[in-house]
Amino acid sequence: MKHSDVNIPEKVIAFGEHALDVSNQELDCAPYSNEYYELCFEYTRTLPEVCSFYRQRFEQAGIDPSTITNRDAFEAIPPMSSGEVSALTDSTLLPDATRECLKTGFFNMPVQKKLWRKFTTSGSSGLRPKVSYYTRDDWEVLVTTGARMLASHIPFYKISRALNCFNGGHVGAKFQEDIFSTLGVSVEGVHISRTTPEAVLEQLAISGAKELGGFNTLIIPPGLPKGMQGASKGTNLDSLLEIDVDNIIGKNIRVILTSGTPREAPGLNLRQRVWEANELAGQERTQFFEMYGFSESLPNAMDCEMNDGLHLAPGPTFTEVLDENTGKHVKSGEKGFVAITGLRNGSRFLRYLVGDEAVYVDEPCKCGKTSPRLKNIERVKEIERLQQGCGGGL
Repeated sequence: MKHSDVNIPEKVIAFGEHALDVSNQELDCAPYSNEYYELCFEYTRTLPEVCSFYRQRFEQAGIDPSTITNRDAFEAIPPMSSGEVSALTDSTLLPDATRECLKTGFFNMPVQKKLWRKFTTSGSSGLRPKVSYYTRDDWEVLVTTGARMLASHIPFYKISRALNCFNGGHVGAKFQEDIFSTLGVSVEGVHISRTTPEAVLEQLAISGAKELGGFNTLIIPPGLPKGMQGASKGTNLDSLLEIDVDNIIGKNIRVILTSGTPREAPGLNLRQRVWEANELAGQERTQFFEMYGFSESLPNAMDCEMNDGLHLAPGPTFTEVLDENTGKHVKSGEKGFVAITGLRNGSRFLRYLVGDEAVYVDEPCKCGKTSPRLKNIERVKEIERLQQGCGGGL
């Protein structure tokens, strides 16, 4: 099932006696394994030991951490609503020992355990922005996972030089740069002085080792349909297509990876517009891929060349889709709230409702992979639903 013969550095995520090699591409081809569930359960059992927030939360819910040894016990843990997480301070979800180091510094701590990245959400949902810390080890795990997902889906023989259009302060900028670079793609970020679509299009035309053919890959937010509210994550594909009179994208770009908002939002028609530009230029159709994740925990899922839902990916983010009324996992074909558990040493998110809803599908994909997929991902627009969470929440 391996899609591309590229070098993926070996990296293991481990808690207690359980571990997972996140560089293994076979993880992208099948449903979550028992090995992965055991890792999630072990991680969850340790939370009250290291973090006073979860110690109090488990006590309040009457949950004995030692009993979390199967899915039924795990799913009995009350989900955390987006409103609840938004009300927390920046450091609340960190382990107690890490919070202490925030006061004095991490000078005597092993480098892999030092805090390495801090990201803040845009607050576009209407709630207070949420903060997420990653240790160096966390960051290496998620970069390896993201690189593995790219290698499992993207035809790397078509690409070599990518323009990363994400805003430099957005999590997508550093994450996408690191995962593409890990696999050997030359990644260039949009220059800090290029703040308009016109300026970005100019960089697309004149840079990217122009003497060797220029850019052949775009890493870019898709854009927002007219009238839809949202924070700017960088120059988007919709705005570039609007002004690309020389058809630079249709002629040169072989692969486009989008992230940040749904690519198939009504009214954008991005694939059709690019494919029409390809036809005009006499080029084969550009291939589209979408990666799903959040500053709180990523990467979660990615679509394949079939563009028929995003395949859930085992790694630092364990993903569930929960019924809004019961808090139970939905059946295939049903819609629910997306809940994530971030398996890492920095900020700990456990069954956190990120503010999206999606349709869960566990039928095999036409690409041959049997990993479950998310379809029709949408932001929950009603703030009261985000604050309240779903059934089973505290």
